[in-house]
Amino acid sequence: MRAEDGPRLAAEEAEGGWLTMSERGSIWGIRFLFFLCVALGRRVTRWALKPVLLYYLITHGVARRASRRYLTLLLPRVTWWTIYRHFLTFAEVALDRVFLLTGQLHHIEGTSRLGFEHLKALADEKRGALLLGAHLGSVEAMRVLGGTKALPIHVLVYTGNARMINALFRSLNPELAVRVVEIQPGSVEALLKVKELIDAGQLVALLGDRVGLNEKTATVDFLGQPARFPTGAYLLAGLLRCPVYLTFGLYTAPNHYQFFCEPFIDERLGQPLEFPRHGREAILAAYAQRYARRLEHYCRLAPLNWFNFYDFWAVKP
Repeated sequence: MRAEDGPRLAAEEAEGGWLTMSERGSIWGIRFLFFLCVALGRRVTRWALKPVLLYYLITHGVARRASRRYLTLLLPRVTWWTIYRHFLTFAEVALDRVFLLTGQLHHIEGTSRLGFEHLKALADEKRGALLLGAHLGSVEAMRVLGGTKALPIHVLVYTGNARMINALFRSLNPELAVRVVEIQPGSVEALLKVKELIDAGQLVALLGDRVGLNEKTATVDFLGQPARFPTGAYLLAGLLRCPVYLTFGLYTAPNHYQFFCEPFIDERLGQPLEFPRHGREAILAAYAQRYARRLEHYCRLAPLNWFNFYDFWAVKP
C-alpha cells in the first residue's frame, strides 16, 4: 500500500459505504490476471492467487475488519485463516467470471438448480420478471449456467466504481454489453430500458443488498443487528407490475456452483404489487425484512460467499 493511500482508505472506512470505494490495482495488473487465465488455465491461476490474497489480507485493514465483523455474526470462531479463505473465495469467484464470459464452461460445474422450474415457467409464458440477488456467490454463474437460452438474463448494475474491470469484461464478451443495463445516478434511462425488457417478457437481475445513491431504504434486522437495505426493487416491481424471484449461485471450491430460485413477490401467490401512499413505508420495510431473512438463510448455507468488504452495519442513515 502506498503512503498516500492511507488517508483515502481511512476516509472510506469512516464513510462505511461502497460507492466511494474505487478500484484497487492498475489496469495492467488486471490485464495480467486475464493473461494468466488464458495462458495457464484455471487450476494454475487459482493457485497463483493465493500469495496475492495473502498480501491483500495483510495490507487492506478496511476489508479485513469488515470480513471479521461479518463472519463473527455467523461463525463461532473467526481467525486470520477464516478471513483469508473469505478473500480467496471472492477471488476464485471473480476468476471464474473470466471463464464464464469467454465460454470456457468446462472449467465450472453447476451441481444443482433448485427452484429453476420457475424460470422455465416464465419462459413458457413469455412473462417478464425481476430476479433479485445479492453480492453472494456469483451472479455471472447464475446468469450463464442457471439461465435458459429461451429467456436470457439481463443485469441492472452500477459500474461507476469499477469501470476498468467492467470494460475488460466487455472486451472478453461483447455480448455482455447488450445484457447489462447500467444505472446512471439522476437518469431515468435505465428504468425505461428495464420496462422495455420486462414488457418484452425478459428477465432483469439486480442485487438488493447495497444502498445506491439517494436510494430509499428500510432499516431491518440482518444477522442479529440493524442494517439498511434498499427498497427500490420492490417499488420497481410495483411500477412495472412484474413478479420478483430470489436467485443465488453459491460457490463451493474447487469449481462447483449450486443455484437457487424462489418466488418472492407475485400477485398469483397473493402478494401485492401495488404500494398505496398510506402504509407504503411499512409494506416496503416488510419486504426488505423478508429479503434480509432469506439472504441470511443463504449466507448461513455458504458463509464465505457474501462479498461486501466494507462495514455493512455502519452505513449512515
